[in-house]
Formats: sequence, structure tokens, C-alpha cells
Amino acid sequence: MGTIQVIKQKNKKMRTQRTVFEKISKIEKKVELKSKKIELSVADDIVKMQSTLQKSLTDADGQLKEFKNAKDEFAKAESKALKVRQTASKISGQYDKIIGSAQRIIDKADKVANDLGVAPSGIKGYNDLENLALDLDDKRDDILKFDFNLGQ
Repeated sequence: MGTIQVIKQKNKKMRTQRTVFEKISKIEKKVELKSKKIELSVADDIVKMQSTLQKSLTDADGQLKEFKNAKDEFAKAESKALKVRQTASKISGQYDKIIGSAQRIIDKADKVANDLGVAPSGIKGYNDLENLALDLDDKRDDILKFDFNLGQ
């Protein structure tokens, strides 16, 4: 092979290498642009998700505040209910005494009416006294049986 042929082959080889390098350079630029677009897209997604998360955190704070307020209100109501429940026995005892006193008066009226041979209901206020005593007895039972359970 002559020198000219060797030079021609080297020139051809160099042109081929230059063409390959130019194509590689163009591909690298495209890849860089695509990479930048992908980075921008991901950055946009990150910003949008940060906004969504921040709104959700604000909402969650509001929900937790509402839960806490409801819990506090419930605790106050529960405390009040327990105090009332503790007084039920005491109140019931007071009503028992009043009902007992009313019953003694009713018994006394019954005896007097029987001695006179008249109906006790003929005595002024007798029926009202008897009805009131029965009503108070029912209310006392309701107080003792009152259910503070919220059904949960």
C-alpha cells in the first residue's frame, strides 16, 4: 500500500470519527434537554405536592382542634353527670322522708275517715296529696334508675 492510500484511509477514518462525534454531541444535547425538561417537571410536581401537603396539614390541625374541643366538652359533661349521679342517693333519701311524711298523713286521714264512716277522698286535698306523693315516688325511682350511659 502506498503512502497516498494510507493517508486516504486515515482521512476517511478521521471523517467517520468526526461524523460519529458530531452525532454523539447532538444526542448528548438532546439528552440534556430532555433531562432538563424532566427535572422541571419533577420540580413542578414537588411544588404542587408541597402545597397539597401544607393545605392538608392546616386542615389536620383544624380537625385536631375540633376533636380536642369536643373531648374537653365531653369531659366537662361527664364530670357534671358524675356529680349529679353521686347526689342521686342523697336526693332519693330526702324524697323518701317527704313521701314517708305524706304517707303518714294519708294513713291518718284514712283512719279518721273510717272512724267517721266517710270516704277519705271526701277530705279536702286528700286526692291531691295522694297523687303528689305517688308522683314524687315515681320521680324518685326515675332518679335512682337514671342511665347516664350514652349508649356506646
